[in-house]
Amino acid sequence: MYLLVLKQLVIMIIITLAGYIFARIAKVTDEQQKFMSRLLLYFINPFLVLNSFNMEFTWLKFRQLWFAAFIALILHAVMILLGLLSSKEKLDRVAVAFTNCGFVGIPLIRGVFGDEGVFYLMGYLIVFNVLIWTYGYYQFCGKTNIKKIITNPNIIAVAIGLVMFCLPFKLPELLQKPIVMIADINTPMAMLLLGILFARFEFDRTYIRRLVKTMLFRLILTSICNLGVILLAYKIFANVQDIKMMLFAIYICSMCPVATTIPGLAVVFDHDKSFASLVVTISSLFCILTIPSFVALAEFIIGKM
Repeated sequence: MYLLVLKQLVIMIIITLAGYIFARIAKVTDEQQKFMSRLLLYFINPFLVLNSFNMEFTWLKFRQLWFAAFIALILHAVMILLGLLSSKEKLDRVAVAFTNCGFVGIPLIRGVFGDEGVFYLMGYLIVFNVLIWTYGYYQFCGKTNIKKIITNPNIIAVAIGLVMFCLPFKLPELLQKPIVMIADINTPMAMLLLGILFARFEFDRTYIRRLVKTMLFRLILTSICNLGVILLAYKIFANVQDIKMMLFAIYICSMCPVATTIPGLAVVFDHDKSFASLVVTISSLFCILTIPSFVALAEFIIGKM
């Protein structure tokens, strides 16, 4: 499986490189980058969510979705705890706790496992969106925002998707085809946006020590601790159908780079937006090495169990 992950990452890197070259030539502005981010996060991603739910309903799949959410909740609890231990800086804590499960996780899981893998990923996304707009929001401004959770297009898409999934029929092709076409834009759009982020990146040496510590927690320590959770879950729930795919999809998402939501929150609440952009960029670069490595380690250990 780690070869599939590595192959998908290489494909994504090539698209990212194309975005980088384009951004350097075209001089992409902040406004253009923000527009692309909103378009991807609040329009294209929700259609990908809807598309992942457009399958035949079974009680098994329904239970698996909430089982995936349960495991994702445990992984987030681990990452939040490690974030608290990592630093006194609230931005750093949130950077350790929340991953780029949308821009990087969705195309990566889809490339490795297909739409079925994305379906299991929905459990992770539900937990992520609830926690980023409660705990994460609280870390930045000292209060929670329930409205942000309820009105988040991705959460709305999950709710609509659950209704679609429970219907005794699939959507007609006239409706299904546009959803599929928009959902297919996700991977190239996300990687092009990441390339633009790289192109506009400016390094500041004063951040080196803080950056190294945050990367150590985000990419290494959380991956090690969450691997322990995944292995324990695999041993306890070995008889659950598709348990390996489910756990690996969730585990890969927990190893993704820092969430791109964080620089936006840093701008809104007057935190260090330069460092926020830096941790997103550097973690996106180094996850090319860490994700395949930990997937290979997980496969090796499970093979010995």
